[in-house]
Amino acid sequence: MPAKGKAENIGIVASLVALSVILHLFNIPFPPAQYLLFDLTGIPLALSMFFSPRLTVIAGLPVFYIGLLLYRPQDPIGPFMKVAAEGFTILPFYVLYQRRWFATKARSALATALVVASRTVSMLVLNLAIDPFYFVLFKWVEIYGQGLQLTLMALPYVCVFNVITAVYVTWLSLPIVRELEKVGVLPYVKSSQGEGS
Repeated sequence: MPAKGKAENIGIVASLVALSVILHLFNIPFPPAQYLLFDLTGIPLALSMFFSPRLTVIAGLPVFYIGLLLYRPQDPIGPFMKVAAEGFTILPFYVLYQRRWFATKARSALATALVVASRTVSMLVLNLAIDPFYFVLFKWVEIYGQGLQLTLMALPYVCVFNVITAVYVTWLSLPIVRELEKVGVLPYVKSSQGEGS
């Protein structure tokens, strides 16, 4: 790709990551667990994968983390979990789109299920590994066992939240990617996708 095209892609990725950070300000709490917030940050991050997947993963997600950390400098773990969740959503979305898994309605449903599984299972493991220590560190509980118990109580809500988020990020990103592909502005799309017919 020409140097000019690469520079343009860097600018687009930077803009999309900045948009993601801004969109984090506009959120809706998940009613059963109001510390979990629905927002649209995953959509510009998903789009940035199609302009430069390597740059998005290597630089975009770390910059996104730093941006989130500016909102909550006292809590480095929460932004890390948010970045991980979005990463486990946008990576399979990008790969499956490239492999034409969204070319038909039936394949789109299966691809969406795979994106959901990627985010939900990965975050389930991360929550089990990190949350008990998080709860102890921030004095929600006194000992690890209590932190683990609290984590297990929260996991059903976390899983439902991640399922919902993975679905809407996928299905709101999909028509935008298709439209951008149609007009020929996506440098990292290997093959034409169907219209979901």
